[in-house]
Parts: sequence; structure tokens; C-alpha cells
Amino acid sequence: MKKVLTLCVALAALTYSCGNSSQKQSENAASEDSVQTVATNVVIDGKWNIENVVVNDSLYARPSEETPDKGSNITFDNGNYAIATNCNQIQGSYKLNGDSIIMEAGLCTEMACDNMRVEDLIKQVLPTIRTVDQVNDSTLRLNSEASEYILLSKVNEPVKE
Repeated sequence: MKKVLTLCVALAALTYSCGNSSQKQSENAASEDSVQTVATNVVIDGKWNIENVVVNDSLYARPSEETPDKGSNITFDNGNYAIATNCNQIQGSYKLNGDSIIMEAGLCTEMACDNMRVEDLIKQVLPTIRTVDQVNDSTLRLNSEASEYILLSKVNEPVKE
């Protein structure tokens, strides 16, 4: 049942991402000034593992420790995101301008699971995310207005031929 639900959520996100994204990208590119254009080198499209969700020094969750048999990840695709936690799916849209990002509220499945710590912290931190730091080609950090953040590592998927 979870596999079917996951597939349905992924297909819905993909279908939604196909509309008007090229027009919006053209409008965004035209409205950026030269300083912002330099900052737009942040590349977030693709699939990223969620390594750590931090609220403060004593409140954080690492999916690899909480649920080692099932990780959590986020996929960014043309203004849409899809998050797979160890339990539920979360999807919505985002707006990226330079290193500034707004993660807009989206849909979420509501299954109850034994360990929902990572998911609960993601839901707490996600609405406060405001900037993206691209540490290197394989590491991103989504930062809140305060000290909260989500640390991501790039998933290297095989190239389809």
C-alpha cells in the first residue's frame, strides 16, 4: 500500500511540475540583477538525502540514526519539491531567487508510524527555510531565519541511456 501511495504522490508531483515552469523561469531570469545572477549558481534540482534536521543544539534528528532501514530524501524539480520520510510523503512548491528560497506549504499524507521524529522536525523547520547554502556539489544546507536547518547530501543516481 505504501509503494502505491508513494508512486501516486511522485506521479502527481511530476505532473504538476510540467506546467508553466519554463515561462516562470524566463520571467525570473529577466527580473534578476547582476548581483543576484552571480548568486543563482546554487543548483538544487535533483534528489537529496536528508542527513540532519536541526532545530537547536539539543533538538535534532538524523534519519540514519532514527530509522536506519529507511532514509528520508527530498527531490527538487522545476519549482516543486517532494519529500519522502520514513513514513509519509510531503510535496509542495518552492521559489528560488539567488540563495533565497521559500518552501511553500503543500500536501502531506497522514499515516501514523512508530517513529515520526524526523518527519515532525521536517514539518516544523520547513516553513521557516529562507536561504540555501551550497557547500559543494554534493552538500546543501537549507537555513531558517533563526538557527534551524536541514542538511542534505546529493543522491548519485545512474545516468539513463
